[in-house]
Amino acid sequence: MEEDDTEAPHTGHEEDILSTSILPPDLAEFLKDQTFACLTWPTDRGTVLLIKAPGHEIETLRGRLPIQVRHELFEHQTAPVIRLVVTFYDQPARPLAVESFINVEDPQQRADFAALVDQQELDMLLYDETLTHRLTKRVGYTAGEQAKLVLERADSLFHAIPQDRFSFETAKAWVMANTTM
Repeated sequence: MEEDDTEAPHTGHEEDILSTSILPPDLAEFLKDQTFACLTWPTDRGTVLLIKAPGHEIETLRGRLPIQVRHELFEHQTAPVIRLVVTFYDQPARPLAVESFINVEDPQQRADFAALVDQQELDMLLYDETLTHRLTKRVGYTAGEQAKLVLERADSLFHAIPQDRFSFETAKAWVMANTTM
């Protein structure tokens, strides 16, 4: 995917994270103790990815480099799990990869992922260990049709699981134990 670096945040609505790059307090609290994290976030430009990584890792991502965005669907007996994997090929022997897990039962997570279907670009805001915005990467996003198919199948699987058997956390734990990046 072709991408651009942005040192300063993009313009947008006052409360839009792209216009301030300051994380909301509840999100900052969630991220503060994690070394690596990746999650979707709604903005007026569509869904963006918020990525937390150590500052020295973020520095290796400056400039033009290949970036891969993959959508995977896991059909666990307790819940469907959409796994979004972003791989930055900054160092061929050791590319940086981060993952995010989408729970289609959660209306906000589902909506964030669904917004990707119609997007032409995907912004990735990278924050360091102090939760300071260090870099924004923008890639052309061509996986909208794939995202649509993954979401349709995940919805179908979700509706087939009895509510008393549903456990996204169990399914996510299984996916994490059985995949690598």
